[in-house]
Amino acid sequence: MKNLILFLFSILLLSSCGTTKNTDKTLIEKESQIEMATIEKEVPIIDTTKITWYDFETAIDLCHESKKFIFIDIYTEWCGWCKKMDATTFQDKGVIEYINEHFYAVKMNAETKDAIAYKGNLYEYKQYNAKSGYNTLAVSLLDSKLSFPSFVVLNKNEVKKGTINGFKHPTALLSELKRYIK
Repeated sequence: MKNLILFLFSILLLSSCGTTKNTDKTLIEKESQIEMATIEKEVPIIDTTKITWYDFETAIDLCHESKKFIFIDIYTEWCGWCKKMDATTFQDKGVIEYINEHFYAVKMNAETKDAIAYKGNLYEYKQYNAKSGYNTLAVSLLDSKLSFPSFVVLNKNEVKKGTINGFKHPTALLSELKRYIK
């Protein structure tokens, strides 16, 4: 009886060792798949059917990693021409391709109440009447000349190259952007 119990125990022990090895291999494969999935999530996938818009801080961080110009669309919620740009010019295939290829595009609401840190300064919301205010970064980028829509182009070193004011048809916007890239 002792020998039978010892024999069964030995078989059980040997079979469990084999299972552990397979489990370890399966576990390693699963961990590898999780790592790959994590890596794939970190790489931004550019949708070629629309402009890839970033917030200001993300665009600056991306520019530090991989140099590109920065295109900043400064708008307000109440601006009809801003909405027309979104519905027409920013839907144009040529504009989408050009901006995604050459720029980190930023949508910046000039009236955002969120503070934005940039180059050692904190740009905050300032109230200018009972109902409205503005973010001081938008004012700084537009040299205190607030009109909407306005577009600011920063070069690869985050130096302001220029401002484009007002609604632009696709060909006009592309023409002006190409002037800054040269």
